[in-house]
Formats: sequence, C-alpha cells, structure tokens
Amino acid sequence: MKAIKIGLAALAALMAMAFAGASSTMAESTSLCTADGSGCGITHVHETTLSGAKAKLLAGLITVSCDVLFLGDTLSATGSPLVIHGNFTYTECGSCTVEQLEGGEATLEILKEGHETAKVTGEGVVFFDCGGIALECEFDHEGLVGTAKGPLLSGETNGSVTITNQVVHKHAGGGPLCPNESKLDIVTTPLSATYIASSGGGELLYCVDYEHNTNGFYKDPECIKGPEAGNLYDLMEGPAGQVVGQLVCVEMLTGGLWEEEVSLEECKKDAASLKGGKYEMGKITAVY
Repeated sequence: MKAIKIGLAALAALMAMAFAGASSTMAESTSLCTADGSGCGITHVHETTLSGAKAKLLAGLITVSCDVLFLGDTLSATGSPLVIHGNFTYTECGSCTVEQLEGGEATLEILKEGHETAKVTGEGVVFFDCGGIALECEFDHEGLVGTAKGPLLSGETNGSVTITNQVVHKHAGGGPLCPNESKLDIVTTPLSATYIASSGGGELLYCVDYEHNTNGFYKDPECIKGPEAGNLYDLMEGPAGQVVGQLVCVEMLTGGLWEEEVSLEECKKDAASLKGGKYEMGKITAVY
C-alpha cells in the first residue's frame, strides 16, 4: 500500500461519491465477490431473512409475516445491472399460505452505486391465501426498490438487502377483497459474506493511524483535519477488501521505521532512524 497526500476538498468529493447517494452517472458494472475486490464473479445467490425478523406484507387490515428464502443465479458474472433469476420460498406464515407465481421465477437487478452499496430492483408475482378470513390475493413486485450493502457497510456480518415500506400492487388474479396496494418490509442476508464490487475490483482509500505520531498529514481518525505534516493519521490507497482495525504496511512519502515490506500486513528490518526506512506500520481507522 502507498501513502498519498490529498486535499480536504478532494476527500470530501470522494466521500460524497461513496456515501451520499447515487446518480445514474455513478452506477458501475456490478459484480458480487467472496472478498471485496477479489473472488468476484459469484453466479449463485442464496439469501434468507434474519432470525426473528420475518418479512411483512401489510395487506389491508391484516399483516402477513413469513420467513423468506431466495435462491437464484446471475445471467453473467458481471452486469450493469447484474441480473439474477431465482425463486422465493415463503414459510412459517401463520394461518396463511404464500407462494411465488408465474413459473415460480422472480427477477432481481443489482446495480452498484457506491462503495459496498447497490440498488436492488425486482419483479415477480406473489400469491397468498389466508383461508380463515377468506382472503386470497396476488401482488406483483414490479418496480420494487431496495438497498444492498456489503459486509464493510452493513450491520450484518455477511451483508444485507433491505426493502422498507415499498408498495406492491394488486395483480390481475387478486380477489375482490384484496387492496389495490400493499406495503412490504423485508431484510435478507447472504449465507456467506458477499461483497459488492465493480467488475474490475479496484482500489480504495484508507485512513491509517501510524505507529509513530509524526509521520502523518491528518489530525483525526477520519483523515479530514489537514493535510499538514507532523500528525498521527494519513491517507493511503490500496486494494479493496481491507477493514477498520487491520494492520497494514505502508510505503511512506516521508520515510518510516522499516526497510522492507513482507506482505500487506507486515513490515520488517528496522531502519537506522525513524525516517531512514521506506515503510511504516499502521492501523486502518476509516475506509473510503
């Protein structure tokens, strides 16, 4: 990894691109990865609702709550958007029976919009039968929009897809007692860590807390206050996939304590002086 010097305005622009939202011009060719920036090209997707947090469909005066499993396959290793065809299975729905209709296949589209963030759109038809209250309804998911986050940003270990208060519409087969619109809430997580990358993987910016407090250009662990020489924190660029708290060996602008880089996470061979070597050890405090 290499240390870089970047101004506040440039960092603010990068942060805005990563976190403040996604215009269509920011959307990228999308790939799913087993490790961020590597192991990309996942073609089989396996998502499930969280333990104790069922999907909820508010249908008129009742709420149908189910555990949900999605199994699907991408049409290609990368895409803009990445298209997934698959099947939803609904279980533990109380007194109701819920199933996917029209051949049992749904379509999801995943489009990366920023660091570890993607827009998820979907379409399909779901049928539910709550026999005890004579309510049989069909709703289509066309235009459904959610947000996918990879493990680096999600509150879930493996990442998550969140759909909140999204409107689904009565389908042609719905009965007369079914409302024209209902609302869906669902959070799913992959069975294994699934990162969201552009098709080429790429590099990220990292703020690093150096082991010596005079080698950095920034005063704070977000690398915002600066840049000026003689501080503890610094920005560096390196391969995607590193996380907050990880130790890294950084190639310095100003010289460091170590002369050799053993690996991404290890420097070796003491230099004769603090500035006499080429590398410095640090700990990641923020990822951009």
